[in-house]
Amino acid sequence: MNRIYSEHLDWILSIAKGHKRQLFLYFLLEVSAILLTLLFIFYSKKTIDIALDVSIGDLNVTLFLVVLFALLGVIVRTISQKINQQTQIDMTLSFQYSILEKQMLSIWQVIKKWDTGDLLVRINTDCAEIVQMISNTWISFVITSIKIIASFIFLYTMDSMLALVILAITPLFLFVKLYFQKMRALNSQVKQAESEIGTAAQENLRNRVTLRALGILTERLTYFKQKQEKYASLRYKYLNFNLLSQGMMRSALSVGYLIAFGWGIYKLQSSAITFGTMTAFLQLVNQIQTPILTLGSFFPAFVRFGVSSERIKEINVLAQEPLHQHIRYANINSLKLEKVNFSYDKEIIIKDLTTSFQKGEIVAILGASGKGKTTLIRLLLGLVKPNTGAIYIEHDDNLTQLSTAHIDNYSYVPQGNTLLSGSIRDNVVLGQRHISDERIKEALYLSCAEFVYDLSDGLDTKIGEGGLGLSEGQAQRIAIARAILRNRNVWLFDEATSALDQDTINLMLQRIKYLIQDKIVIFVTHDQNVALTCDKKLLIN
Repeated sequence: MNRIYSEHLDWILSIAKGHKRQLFLYFLLEVSAILLTLLFIFYSKKTIDIALDVSIGDLNVTLFLVVLFALLGVIVRTISQKINQQTQIDMTLSFQYSILEKQMLSIWQVIKKWDTGDLLVRINTDCAEIVQMISNTWISFVITSIKIIASFIFLYTMDSMLALVILAITPLFLFVKLYFQKMRALNSQVKQAESEIGTAAQENLRNRVTLRALGILTERLTYFKQKQEKYASLRYKYLNFNLLSQGMMRSALSVGYLIAFGWGIYKLQSSAITFGTMTAFLQLVNQIQTPILTLGSFFPAFVRFGVSSERIKEINVLAQEPLHQHIRYANINSLKLEKVNFSYDKEIIIKDLTTSFQKGEIVAILGASGKGKTTLIRLLLGLVKPNTGAIYIEHDDNLTQLSTAHIDNYSYVPQGNTLLSGSIRDNVVLGQRHISDERIKEALYLSCAEFVYDLSDGLDTKIGEGGLGLSEGQAQRIAIARAILRNRNVWLFDEATSALDQDTINLMLQRIKYLIQDKIVIFVTHDQNVALTCDKKLLIN
C-alpha cells in the first residue's frame, strides 16, 4: 500500500515538475492573505472599542491599519490568483501534450482499445481536473485548514467555551467512508457516460455526410440523444447527493452561527464583553464556518481527482514505440523479409514470409481483402513488428534491421482518405515550408491533380477533416502528390488508386515512371490493370 501511495505521489510530482516554484509562491501568498485577514479583524475590534471609549488608543492609527490590511489582502489575493491561473494554464497544456504524445507513439496493437472520442474527453476533461487538483485544490485545502486552525486559536484566546462549542458542532462527521464510496461510484459512472457522449459525437460529426447518404442520420441523432439522457440522469443523481450533503452541512453551520450570535448577545448584555469583541466573535465564527463549508466542497473534488487519475493512468501506461532520431539513407538497394510471422491477438495474418523488394523494381501485392496486404505495409513501415522473423534494409552495402527510425526513407500513400483540415497547400507540403510553388505544381501534374488550379482559391482552397469538400479520387491524387514531394527511396502505395478511373491511373503511371525507376516501389492493389504494369507480383493469402 505504501508503495502504491509513493508511486502515486511521484506521478503527481512529475506533473508539477517545472511549476513547483510558482505553486510554492501561490501557497505563501495565500498564507499571507490569512494573516492579513486576522490582522484586519483584530484592528477592526480595536477600532470599534476605541470609538466607543471602552479601550484606549489612537483611533486614526487603528482605522488606517484596518484600511491598510484590507487593501493589502485584496492586492495579495489578486496576485496569488493571477499566478495560480497562469500556472494552471501552463500545467494543463504541458500535461495534455505529454498524454497526447504517448498516444501518438502507442504501438499498433493497443491503439484500438479506446475510441477517439473517449480519448478526447480524457485528455481535455480528466487532464484539466487533475491539474486543477495539483495546482489549486490541494493547496486551497491546506490554506483553508490553516485558516480554520488560525481562526479557532484566535477565537479560543477570546472565549474558549465558544470556540469549543463551534468545534463540536462542525459537521465533519458527514465525510465518512460511505460518503466517499457513494461519490466515487457516481463520479465513475458520470465519467463513463461523458466518454460515451464524446465517442458518439465524434463518430457522428466525422461521418455526417456518410450517415445522411445511408439514410440513418435520424437513428444516429437518436443514439446521441440517448447517450445525453443517460449522462443527464447520472449527473442529476450526483448533483442531488452532493446538494443533500451540502445542505446538511449548511444546516449545521447555521446552528453554529446562531449559537455564536446568542452567546455574544448574552455576554454583551451582561457586560462580559465589549461590542468590538462581539463583532470579532461573529467575524471569527464566519472565518471558521465558511472555510469549513469550503472544506466540504473539496471532498467531491478529491473523488473526481481519484477517478480522473485512474482514467488517465489507464491510457498512459500503453506500450509505446520510442521516439527515434530519424535515419535516412542516400541509397537503398533492397528490403528483405526473412521468415516473418505476424498475428493480431491469436489470428495469424502473415505466416513464414520470406521475400525481397529490389531497387528499380515495381511490385504488386495482391490478395483477398483481410489477408494481410495492409499489414505487410505496416510491417515495412516499422509501425508493427514481426512476432518472429526479421525485416532488413540493405543500404550502401550494409544490412540494418528495420525500425521506426527508418520511416524517413519512405514515400507513403495510405489507404483511404488521409487528408487533414486546412488548405490543399498545407496537405501537399505537410510541414515542408521550404518547398516552392513550382515544385508543388510539378507534383500535382505528376499525380494528375491539376484540378486544384480550377478551384476557387487554388492551392489555398480550404478543405475539411478527412478531405471534406473533395471527391475520393481528388483526395487520393492530393495524397499521391504529397508522396511525390517527399521523393524517398521506397514508395508504398496502399490501394492508392482505388478511386481513380483507368485512364487517370495509366496517365499518372506514365508521368511518374521516370521518377520511380531507381526506387523500390510497392503497390497494394485489387486492380489487375495496375498489377499488369508491375515487374513482379506477390500474392498474400
